[in-house]
Amino acid sequence: MRPSLFAATCPFLIACSTEPKTSDSALPEAPPLSDEALDIVSATRMRMLVDELADDTMGGRVPGSPGHQDAINILLDEMIDIGLEPIGLEGEFLYPYPASDVSGFKQLDRDGNIVVANAEVAYDLVGRIPGSDPDLADEHILVMAHHDHLGVEDDGRVYNGAFDNATGCVAALEMARVLMAHPPARSVIILLTDEEESGLDGARIWLEDPTIPRDQVRYGLSVDPIGRPGLPDYWPLLLIGTEHSPELDASWRAAARHSDIPVHFLNRGLVPVFASDHDELYKLDPPIPGFWFVNPGFSFYHTTDDTPVTIDYRIMKADVRFLANAITETAIDQSDWSFVEDTEPDTSSAVDVRELLLGYLTSNELSASERAFAEGVVADLDNAIEADDISVLGDLNVFTIAVAYFVMFELGSAHPGPVPPPFPTDE
Repeated sequence: MRPSLFAATCPFLIACSTEPKTSDSALPEAPPLSDEALDIVSATRMRMLVDELADDTMGGRVPGSPGHQDAINILLDEMIDIGLEPIGLEGEFLYPYPASDVSGFKQLDRDGNIVVANAEVAYDLVGRIPGSDPDLADEHILVMAHHDHLGVEDDGRVYNGAFDNATGCVAALEMARVLMAHPPARSVIILLTDEEESGLDGARIWLEDPTIPRDQVRYGLSVDPIGRPGLPDYWPLLLIGTEHSPELDASWRAAARHSDIPVHFLNRGLVPVFASDHDELYKLDPPIPGFWFVNPGFSFYHTTDDTPVTIDYRIMKADVRFLANAITETAIDQSDWSFVEDTEPDTSSAVDVRELLLGYLTSNELSASERAFAEGVVADLDNAIEADDISVLGDLNVFTIAVAYFVMFELGSAHPGPVPPPFPTDE
């Protein structure tokens, strides 16, 4: 995930609850994938792959660097092992394109010297899980995660990028392993993008000239970043941007009942600071519905402390199991997923911010002052909800930034949790 170029303050907070909205589709009550099917998901395998991708020897995976190429080779081996269908260029997984200017980053050369980053070619990696329904297999769900990161500091300290975004790539591939064994009705594309940190270039370039007809992409999502808790004892999952398609929003709200951790839906218009690959879906003509799949555990985001040892694989397992279930379920949804360009927060957004904060208030980690602040915000939201008017909150940007800073940064910094976190006991 990259900071937006047009803002330099705190991120999001207007949220939507996991209460399902009415959908035109009759979705099954039971999870579409059995526990036996989901037992494919392995925390051990995910940890081994994150450890490789975010090792110091990868030098922060900045495009053009030796570590960047090594990471690509690791991901290619994994895609082959899973059995994905290659749909890059010339029948390969690789989708090369001219690289953008990365001279603002530093990299390690093969001799370990710190040099200015330089890349001539960047590489997306593209694989497909063929759909199982002959009537729907030509339609695609697009799952994106970026594999690049920030290189090294001037003194050689590595931006390992475990949380951002080795875990996103690994989760997408682990989900693909499940779905290859249990194919959903529609096809699923795994797009591991390059140059996200320098401008979302990899997502934009593939979407502008995709290797399948673009009108076959029904919706997309960006997994970026995941694997850290909001608080040590509260692990929310945020889906950002579904409001751009009421039908998609309804589908994923319904699917959220399959998650083992709390799911909240956030309005994309109130996330001014950060950007991720799904944003490129909105810029197409016509736009494609899409959203952002993220755990809000930003304790070590974009620092040299974002190392593999900080990742919580209990959260990773829950994320992947939910993602596999939700994609399988929405793959049979017959809704016409429309796209709404302009969406504005309303009282329902205030209701859902309240629910998100009430989730944080269940934590035993909060200090007295932190709890008092959260309870005060809930009271403000109650007033807005009772009045059916969010203008009573005052300047919405100021309100959002204050609460977001508290939830995303103050709490994360004060309560980063144990490092390393406990490993799943069933592994």
